[in-house]
Amino acid sequence: MNDNKFKVGQEVIYDSPVGMKKVDIFGYIYYEKDNTWLYAIKLPTSTHVIVREITLQKEKSIFDLKKGDKFKCKTAIGKTNRINIVLAVAEDEKLNQVKYLAKRIAGNWIGYVDVYNAELIEEIIYE
Repeated sequence: MNDNKFKVGQEVIYDSPVGMKKVDIFGYIYYEKDNTWLYAIKLPTSTHVIVREITLQKEKSIFDLKKGDKFKCKTAIGKTNRINIVLAVAEDEKLNQVKYLAKRIAGNWIGYVDVYNAELIEEIIYE
């Protein structure tokens, strides 16, 4: 038996049949017949389901986004309806920063392309 990857109370990402969802783990058990861990999770709709460990993953860090990931940024006036999609990732070695070239796909100025420092990311969008 291998150790389980996730703990009770941990927020994880569930790769559901209808897309990625942020969920909470409230229980787990080892299923010997299939040699796998099963987790009890609470979906955003407050529904409780049992899923296999393979369908779960840790939340992404703002410093580990990849091409195609989506995020919202912190803004001076608090607008959070702006969703951006990562087009490319670069590391600024001089300033020790991760930067993302991203295009706005929701909110105002759709199609706008800019460079964002990872520290400006307020929320990663899981769909």
